[in-house]
Amino acid sequence: MTEAAPLTAGDGWEPVLAAALLGAERAPPAAPGPLADFIAETDAGGALLARLAAHGALHRAGAGLGPEALVPAEPREASGLECPPAAATRLYGFLVGGHAARRRLEEWCALAAAAGMRAPVWLLQALAPHRDTLPEAVDWVAGPELAWLARACGEGAAEAAEGPADWTEGTLGERRAAFAAFRAHDPEAARAALEPDFRKEKADLREALVEALETRLSQADEPFLEACLDDRGGGVRLAAQRLLPRLAGSRYAARMAERARAALRIEGKRRLLGGTTDTLVVTLPKESSDLARDGVAANTWESRGGGTRAALLRGILARAPLHAFVEHPPRLWIELALRSEWSEPIVDGLFSTIQRTRDPAWTHAAADVLAEAYAEKIKGVRRTNPLLGLWAQALDLLPGAEWEARVADQIRDRRIETVLALLARGPEHFSAPFSAALLDWLALVSRGSDSLRKDLAKGWIVERLAERLAPSDAAASAAAAILARSDEAEGERLHNQLTTLAETLALRAAMRRDFQPVTATGESTRG
Repeated sequence: MTEAAPLTAGDGWEPVLAAALLGAERAPPAAPGPLADFIAETDAGGALLARLAAHGALHRAGAGLGPEALVPAEPREASGLECPPAAATRLYGFLVGGHAARRRLEEWCALAAAAGMRAPVWLLQALAPHRDTLPEAVDWVAGPELAWLARACGEGAAEAAEGPADWTEGTLGERRAAFAAFRAHDPEAARAALEPDFRKEKADLREALVEALETRLSQADEPFLEACLDDRGGGVRLAAQRLLPRLAGSRYAARMAERARAALRIEGKRRLLGGTTDTLVVTLPKESSDLARDGVAANTWESRGGGTRAALLRGILARAPLHAFVEHPPRLWIELALRSEWSEPIVDGLFSTIQRTRDPAWTHAAADVLAEAYAEKIKGVRRTNPLLGLWAQALDLLPGAEWEARVADQIRDRRIETVLALLARGPEHFSAPFSAALLDWLALVSRGSDSLRKDLAKGWIVERLAERLAPSDAAASAAAAILARSDEAEGERLHNQLTTLAETLALRAAMRRDFQPVTATGESTRG
């Protein structure tokens, strides 16, 4: 049996572990160094165990890391004032509150960003996972800190090394997303890169890539999209037919304008007592292969709503540029369309174009004429629920302040049915004055008849108001007062919605108090 080789004097986890296995009597003495100063035991066994413990702790702390990994990270620079403790506590509650707290988390981030504040350091790790679902909101309050944390953990370098995604590789969804990002960065280069091998791709991918051209769509994309109208893939043709109407100067738009002018014209007839009477003359289009190529074809469902040719008329007007009707004011076209025998396809088609283009003159004309029509101020037009719905859609196209002003008129006139229909649309957030007027109206209606309360509960309009009303202590108090006067037994659905309204407004108002400066007495100041 050969004698074991003596251990070297150098210390470290492996040599000390080997010495411990051999026994204290055969272990070499500790080498000089920082750890040797911590060994105070005099007997050989105790000293060896102390060395083993010290080197074991050092080994576990830096397992698998080289000396370069122990270089301190760059100093973290704060990107604003840290939020008050009350706001931080509120944020913690949202972070552990699950999916239901997502909306409040986004709102908290917006409030903090507006106040120029950031999330506290102790919540950075909890915020990090939300960068995927709420990237913009989280970056407002913790973007630089989370970027620093990623670099400190070695993640930033890996992401930088990967570089931008290659749109020519990956799954369909990955390629579409990468191509859309390419378009956002350089639309001309992206389309140029797409064209050479486009026909070689599978139909579903070709469709997805054409849809991605919506990003920074311009007149320069017209030749490629025009060629896509003859693609062998139906989805590709549909994608091109959807994008081309947005190019008002395209050949596609010119063809649709010519068809619209052929289908509709206004004739003025002299009256016996002077003046003229305008009449809308309608010539229904016929089916053709050229129309079908441009995406205008009647299906079975459409043929039941006025016939195949009426459906073709609707399709043409929905795709035609508004400059096709420049010979007369928008108001005249809309008013005559409402009176026409073919009012449904004409109004539907024109309104689709107004929604697509958001032309201010046509938008205001639609809002004015439809309001007058619903008030039965236009001869030959009856008040109907579809007409009310179309008016609500027209108002929804107006800027938020104008929408509020027009709905406020209906509130003052006690037009409850109208207000309910208009509230189904409109801005996501209301101003403080309009919110106060709306809460007064809600207090009135909630004390009305059973039928009014049932109408109020439909569509969950009241519950949606919790997110749209401007939150304040006054608004929260008004909502609480409405709830207190509500009888749960009379209408459980409405009572539940009022409960949600009061609780949500109270929470949103409290969130804003969390960010207000604290006075010397410990109370928040009120803005």
